[in-house]
Amino acid sequence: MNTLLAAAERTANWMIVNQPVDRLDANKGRTINSYSAESGEFQFTTSWQTGGVCMGLLSMYKRTGEKLYLDRAELAGRYVMSLQVMDQRQPRYYGAIRECTPQSMEFCPRDATTAAWALVWLYEATRNPEYLDRAVLFGNWHLEYGMYDGWPLWAVLMDGQGDLHAKGSFQSGTGLFYHDLFMVSGDTRYINYGMKPIARRYRDEFFNPDGSIVVARDIFSNQDKSGQKMDCCEFDMHQYNDDFGNAMLQTAADLFGDESYREAALKFAHWLADHQDADGGFRNNKIPSAVAMGLIYFHDLGNFYQDKKLLAAKDRTLQKLLSMQFSGTGNQRLDGGFKEAESLPGEFCVNMRTSMYALIALLKIESNPGNIWLGRNNRKFNDRLWSLKTEPYVFKW
Repeated sequence: MNTLLAAAERTANWMIVNQPVDRLDANKGRTINSYSAESGEFQFTTSWQTGGVCMGLLSMYKRTGEKLYLDRAELAGRYVMSLQVMDQRQPRYYGAIRECTPQSMEFCPRDATTAAWALVWLYEATRNPEYLDRAVLFGNWHLEYGMYDGWPLWAVLMDGQGDLHAKGSFQSGTGLFYHDLFMVSGDTRYINYGMKPIARRYRDEFFNPDGSIVVARDIFSNQDKSGQKMDCCEFDMHQYNDDFGNAMLQTAADLFGDESYREAALKFAHWLADHQDADGGFRNNKIPSAVAMGLIYFHDLGNFYQDKKLLAAKDRTLQKLLSMQFSGTGNQRLDGGFKEAESLPGEFCVNMRTSMYALIALLKIESNPGNIWLGRNNRKFNDRLWSLKTEPYVFKW
C-alpha cells in the first residue's frame, strides 16, 4: 500500500475505532471531535463534524470498496438525521439541523449545511431515497430561512435569545452543498437561489486586492468587520482556511463557464503560499486545518494552471501534513488523527476539523477518484438537450 493511502486508512480507522456503535448509546454514529492526552479533555463530534466524518468514510469506501467504511458512514449519517428538526409547527426551523445533540436549541446554518451535505453523498452512494429526502428538506429550509440577500446567516437560537447575523467568509462553502444537491435532485432552484448568489458574493466581496480573505461583513451595511474580531482565534484561522469556499469557486467556474471565479481562488492560493511557514505550516503551526485545506487548493489549482509556485507549495504542504499524523503511540484516541493547534493543551492532541480535511486531501492527492466528496473527477452537469441524438428520451406512455 502506498504511503498516502496508508495514511488515509489510518485516519479512517481512527474515526471508526472511536465511534460508538452500541444501539443503546445515544452517541451512536458520532466519533472523536477533540482530545488532549495531557488534560484528558475529550469531546464527541457535533453536527458538521459528524457530516464531515460521514463524507470522509464514504470517500474511503469509494476508493477501497471496503463495506465497513460505508456502514460506519451510514451510522454517522443516521446521527445527523437525529439532529434534524422534524416538527412542522414552527416552519422557521422545520428541516434545520441542530448543532450538537437532539437537545440542542442552537445551530449555525453553515455547520448544518455540512451535516446535510453528508446526506447528499450518502444518497449518491446508496440510492436510499430517505437520505435525499432529508437533504432536500434541509435545502428548502436553508433557501427560505437560512439566508439573507444571497448569503447564509451566522447562527440561529431556537429559544428566543436572538440570532447572529453577520456574514462570514467561511460560509462560502455552502455554495458547493447547493451544487451537489442540484446534481442529485435536478432542482435548479439550488443553483439560482443558492450557489450562484453565494459564488458571486464570495468572488466580489470577500477578497482583498492582495488575495487575502475578508473574514466578516455586517449583514445589512456590508461593512468589513474583520478587524474588530482579529483577537478571536477562529477569525484568525479563517484567514487561512475558508472551509471549501475556494473549492466552490472552482466548481462555479466550471458550471457557469466564467473563469473569474477560478481566478479569485488562484489569487487566494498565491496569498496562502506567500504566507506559508518554511516547514509547510501556517502561523507558526497554530492553524493546522489550513495545512489540509491548502493542500487541496495547491493541488487543484496548481495542476489546473500548471503553476510552479503552487505545485512547490503543494509538496511542502504534503510533507507537513504527513508529519502531523500520530502513529504508534498506543493511544486509540491519537493514532491516525492529526496534531491540532496550541489551543488544546500539550503536544499530543487531535481535532476532527483538521483530521477529516486531511483524509480527503490525502485521497485527492493519492488517486483523485471520482464521485467522492470534493472530488475534481466527479460527474459534471450535462444538459441533455445537446446529446439527444446519442441519448434520446424514451417515451413509453
